[in-house]
Amino acid sequence: MFSDNGRRTGGRGIWVLLVVLGAAPPIAAGQDLSGPGPYAAGYITVTVTRPDSSTFASLLFYPATAGGEGAPYEGSGAPYPAISFGHGFLTNPERYQGTLEHLATWGYFVMATRSGLELFPNHAEYAQDLSHCLTYLESENADPASPLFGQVDTARFGLSGHSMGGGASVLATAADPRVKALANLAAAETNPSAVDAAAAMTIPVRLIAGDEDGIAPPAQHTIPIYENANAPRQLPMILGGYHCGFLDDPPAFFCDSGSISLDVQLALTRRLLTEFFHLYLYEDQSVWRQVWGPELADDPLVDTSRAEAGIAWEPSDAAAGGPAGELAQAEFLVRNTSLLSESYTLFAEDNNWPTTLTPNPTPVLAPGETVTVTVGVEIPAGGADADTALLSARSDLDGGTRGYATLLTQRRDPADFDGDGDVDLADFTVLAGCLTGPGGGILPGCDDADLDSDDDTDLQDAAVLLRAFTGPATGRSGPAPSARRAYRPPAPPPAVLPS
Repeated sequence: MFSDNGRRTGGRGIWVLLVVLGAAPPIAAGQDLSGPGPYAAGYITVTVTRPDSSTFASLLFYPATAGGEGAPYEGSGAPYPAISFGHGFLTNPERYQGTLEHLATWGYFVMATRSGLELFPNHAEYAQDLSHCLTYLESENADPASPLFGQVDTARFGLSGHSMGGGASVLATAADPRVKALANLAAAETNPSAVDAAAAMTIPVRLIAGDEDGIAPPAQHTIPIYENANAPRQLPMILGGYHCGFLDDPPAFFCDSGSISLDVQLALTRRLLTEFFHLYLYEDQSVWRQVWGPELADDPLVDTSRAEAGIAWEPSDAAAGGPAGELAQAEFLVRNTSLLSESYTLFAEDNNWPTTLTPNPTPVLAPGETVTVTVGVEIPAGGADADTALLSARSDLDGGTRGYATLLTQRRDPADFDGDGDVDLADFTVLAGCLTGPGGGILPGCDDADLDSDDDTDLQDAAVLLRAFTGPATGRSGPAPSARRAYRPPAPPPAVLPS
């Protein structure tokens, strides 16, 4: 067990053994992050000392071999990231215990201060206490006499909180450069202003709220904080969610209600918190699509329309194509729409056809700057007629934020000169502008018209096209490619027909 200053009172040899014999940190891929993680959750009460030597109590939740107060610590995934959590106005941190234990089961130390419970709390001092909790973990991690020695990943700190504590977590984040990610619940405006402080934050932010919040309505609280924050920023709105729905055990009085159940709201809350912190504090790339990718909008109970990654692809979707054996190409602009200069590492997912992105990584882009990204896709001779790739640019600054686009690549008949997905009279018109007769060579811009590969463009090529002819309104439908080697007719087109 631990004493109230965070030291174990006995069994220290067992503590060391758990650390030495441990395995790797948890991996979230394919798991339900709304449910418990691979560990049990233990907790103790510790004493945190402020710089002025005054103290306050805080709960400390941690990965354990069994659940409950003072349970044996499980160090197999250490060092663990840490999160400091701020409770709401006149709300004991125990009312959030299920959510705080949930985070501990996924491999986090979680500090939940007991300060700020006065009738007239000082919001600025309360925000400082959230940072003091992180300093406590830094000190314990560096102290050879502490059971937490070497167990805390002090380079991976997060902040969270609910209501007043959510607003205080914004104040703390704006002032504490150690914080790598902020995800809070129904954040309320504070004094000093959390809305104003949001403008100073440059780290990834997820502000979770409920659209039926009757105590801190989003329009007056969370939405203004979001609108004043910088990308990367999100405001997932739980539809039917309410203010007291973020508490494990809402009080009978002075609480609101919503149209979804408490259990549903808590499950959504825990998933939204865990996936966000996993992406930024563990750099677990298996969850990026739920946080920033196409799956972000999959849950019908969460409105994710307020989300800005700070990374934009232009266009957001495109098509390319060509005959088998060709390298189809498409060009995109990747734009830095964040506040900071950064570079990006590029990825292609979901594709079966070999795909390359150049340059990779990108150069460092100042805010507002763009880079042209060329995507090349090798078109195979067999298999499916088309392939879709999910393209993404991941921030090299925070290691988690991504912007994305999609590219559809189609294999087309070589005789589809105009790239409209079928072979018809329009393609005959193109070929007619390139006919040279036997031994006439290939006119400039007419390389693709040599369908029989005999180094000229003549009636034999027309015969090849005729065999592929599908006629209008039939044939190989699909989007026209954007980067196939296109027909470029000479000016004027020398339509020289053989006599």
